[in-house]
Amino acid sequence: MRNVAEGQQEHEQQEHIETLPLFSTTDTNGRMTLLRPGRRVGRAAPLLPQLLVAAALWALTGSVPFGALLGLAPTPAINMLLGHPVTVCVAVALLFVAIGVTVGLYSRAIEQFGQIRVAGLFATLAVAGGLAVDAGVLLLWTLTSDSSRPFDLEAIATSPTIPQELGALIGAGFALWATIALLRLPGSIAHARRRQSDIERLRAEGSSFAGTLTVVSFTNRWLSNYPMFTVEVGYIVDGAPRVISAQMRTTADRVPVVGSRMLVLTDGRGTTHVELDRSNGATFEPDGKYAAPDG
Repeated sequence: MRNVAEGQQEHEQQEHIETLPLFSTTDTNGRMTLLRPGRRVGRAAPLLPQLLVAAALWALTGSVPFGALLGLAPTPAINMLLGHPVTVCVAVALLFVAIGVTVGLYSRAIEQFGQIRVAGLFATLAVAGGLAVDAGVLLLWTLTSDSSRPFDLEAIATSPTIPQELGALIGAGFALWATIALLRLPGSIAHARRRQSDIERLRAEGSSFAGTLTVVSFTNRWLSNYPMFTVEVGYIVDGAPRVISAQMRTTADRVPVVGSRMLVLTDGRGTTHVELDRSNGATFEPDGKYAAPDG
């Protein structure tokens, strides 16, 4: 079993390496989109079960700080239960599980949609949504358990102890964060699917031209420790030289040198896509030259 797991991990690392560098002639930063050869256009449905599991884990983990520390426990007995050392230990253990499931969700979202932006929105929705639901349930339970107690936001400044109003306000912040992610997610998914559909169509039906990487300009920016570049690719169409510009994201050890062979895919509607021609091999800049600075 250990050998199988190690083999799977090596396969995933190799697959990740083969997708970089990533080029885009239309988008920048987290909107740059990838479609691995042989993969289908991404779908959201396979991610929904993991999204719900991650949100539920964050809700369970958040019950301890919201209930025991922020005043959202409906009764003193539940407050003591949530603050018990055993409960806290369970919550800490669940926190690590929640982080692991959320990281897995992020990775699967990148596999499906090839885009950091979409993956980040899925992860944000899992964390913020789970904590917001937890805070909302505890607040509603608390208010219905003691309907005589007024809900007054001024208590945040005047109460000698941590009031439930503070927990409600923090929960509202997570709810706003989750709402923003939820509203942005459909449009981001649609954008990623359009880009993947274009790449899929160009690989199947577009015109392919051999190109050469003529300019590699470092932007002195990093996205999640990935250095960002602007590049130019030269190619010839009907005997006439042409140049196309693109953004490039890669790892510090996979920055192709000027002169690297490229593929330029295009159609009659002005849609273009460029990628490294791996069939001719590739030469990369020395490792560490573009590594992200510490801190």
